[in-house]
Amino acid sequence: MSQEKEDNLVKELMDQSVVKMPFDDFEGRLMLKIYKEEKAFHAFLKDVKLSWLFFIIGTLFGLILSTVAGEMNITIFGFHAQQLVLFLQTTFVIFLLFQFDKLIGLSRNNFNLGGMEKSATKTQNH
Repeated sequence: MSQEKEDNLVKELMDQSVVKMPFDDFEGRLMLKIYKEEKAFHAFLKDVKLSWLFFIIGTLFGLILSTVAGEMNITIFGFHAQQLVLFLQTTFVIFLLFQFDKLIGLSRNNFNLGGMEKSATKTQNH
């Protein structure tokens, strides 16, 4: 084969290898999807932070309420207040542990997602 034929063959192959976009607005839709996912991720971070805040506030409120209720000398439905407070404190601790476990799981998941996002960005930049 001559050099000219080889050049034409290479040019033809290169023209055929051009990837066409599947849709005219493919890039715009893809960027919009990425933007929405990023926005949802930041909303998730905000929700986790608010969950921790209200968890701490609720815990403090529960501790104060149970302390104050334990000092009262009243009877409710035939039970002394201290007996009811013991039942409520037990229920409160169980609820507190379940919520704490869920928040730890969300925070750990959040940390892992953030780590993957940062490592993907580093890979793209290199």
